[in-house]
Amino acid sequence: MSGFQLSTQSAQRIVAEIGGIVGQNINMMDAQGYIIASTDPARIGFLHEGARQIIEERLPELYIRAEEATATARTGLNLPITHRGDIVGVIGITGEYGQVIGYGQVVKKMTEILIRESTEQDDKRLDLRMRSRFLENWVLAGGPVQGQALAERGLALGIDITIPRRVMVISAQELEHYTDNMAGQKLIENVENAVAAIVEAENGNIILRNAARQILLVRQRTDEQMRALALRLCKMARQTFGVYLCAGIDGEAGDVHKAYAQANTAWRSARMTRSGVMKYDQVTLELVADEVSRQTKMEFIRKVFRGCGYEEVRRWMGILEAYYESEGSISAAAQALYMHKNTLQYKLKKLCDITGRDVRLPSDSPVFYMAMLFFKEVEGSLLLLDD
Repeated sequence: MSGFQLSTQSAQRIVAEIGGIVGQNINMMDAQGYIIASTDPARIGFLHEGARQIIEERLPELYIRAEEATATARTGLNLPITHRGDIVGVIGITGEYGQVIGYGQVVKKMTEILIRESTEQDDKRLDLRMRSRFLENWVLAGGPVQGQALAERGLALGIDITIPRRVMVISAQELEHYTDNMAGQKLIENVENAVAAIVEAENGNIILRNAARQILLVRQRTDEQMRALALRLCKMARQTFGVYLCAGIDGEAGDVHKAYAQANTAWRSARMTRSGVMKYDQVTLELVADEVSRQTKMEFIRKVFRGCGYEEVRRWMGILEAYYESEGSISAAAQALYMHKNTLQYKLKKLCDITGRDVRLPSDSPVFYMAMLFFKEVEGSLLLLDD
């Protein structure tokens, strides 16, 4: 037995497609003979005696004449639907024999093709879910199945975990601008497909999608090669889709689970930089930020930017990002912000008046840097600042 069962959703889709082509009433019955889809919705749920007879006697076809018709089996041609050698249902075409016999076998074959395609799609989705669960267990959780058992399970799914790999976490900058609407989600899907096409072109590379990020497991390579790959992906997304990416690169931990943790930390830090790419070895204050609760981060921002609403804080964060990306160079930061350096100096003085701290002083600068890190984490909740 194939174990296949027609779903009502698939059956109704098939009935609608075929009914629209042949212009006749179509019924689809399951392996027990019950109507599960029909161009006449009133018939759904009833037992079809003709279908049950085909299934029980394994008939190649059954035509019910007008004088044989009943409330549960009307005039028409009924044909078994086979899948992988088993009868999985029956297709019924209402009408006189002369009307339906000419295309009865065609309808049967069309139905079986549609079922096969639907099954293949379901199988692919199941394979993807199994691969995703395996990768999540291996990469994210470092789960209970390890060692030889994990390796054997991976090979059964076409994944060789013994290949030395590096890890990169990559996503769009400012994800919330894309994930809250259908157009943005579609754009990100296109970007991810383009990233996958580049990465998976090399045999042995694997991609796991998790929480609007892509986790890239690539064959062993140097830091320079990892950075080159990250920059290539960022350039592709920017030039092709107008989307800026950020990428975090591991610190060559050896163990994939630890490498992922490093790459994820670097990715969180990369979201703060304009270059968009950061290696774990470059991460400093961000390690401290990971240990601070969300509520504490929000309170910290409130205290630093006392009296400021969300939009005002967001504008200051844009200036701070440019300042830190320019390593404290007023001229370079002003150029990045498309303003005169005297204008930037004036704004930084105003920031000092508001907060009581001067970002240009080494003793005060870390406060603003931490606030910038925290803001990226809690920005979506900071409307509370306006309460």
